[in-house]
Amino acid sequence: MQSPGPAVQPQGNALDRLVGRVAQACGVLAGLAIVAILVVVCVETVLRQFQASLLVTDEIAGYLNAAAIFLGLAWTLREGGFIRVEILYDRATGWPRQALRWLIVLTATAFTAVLLWVCVRHVVYAYDRDTRAVSILDTPEWIPQSVMVVGLAILLLQLLAWILTRVRNIP
Repeated sequence: MQSPGPAVQPQGNALDRLVGRVAQACGVLAGLAIVAILVVVCVETVLRQFQASLLVTDEIAGYLNAAAIFLGLAWTLREGGFIRVEILYDRATGWPRQALRWLIVLTATAFTAVLLWVCVRHVVYAYDRDTRAVSILDTPEWIPQSVMVVGLAILLLQLLAWILTRVRNIP
């Protein structure tokens, strides 16, 4: 969902501004996770020149990659960076376009809510069972999985803030 631009976008309420700040902070964390992946891989590359290794580069990079993806979701939505199939949306005008936009946002909100619920259950299960990664780090799986929950929760808040802002500004 790309934002229509500042001239058409309704004035955000307090929730929208708060979610925007949280989404931006998570976007910064997502960017830092990408930089951390670069650093870890570069360190591993240099160490291999001296017949040494961190032995956990792939695991750490995987956790950081998941963090970058999930923490960047709300910011990407807010900035209009999500990829969408626009074959119908671009050709629609007037009320069909608005109806299609609402259908997309409401479907995305429902999907995100269900996915968040499933992920929360999965994290609770991993915590209760004390499941751990099969690696040298022996990482409790609920820790990296919790980042998914945080990212999805912020995405859901972003979608709800978008809905509330638009509903309040319907003429």
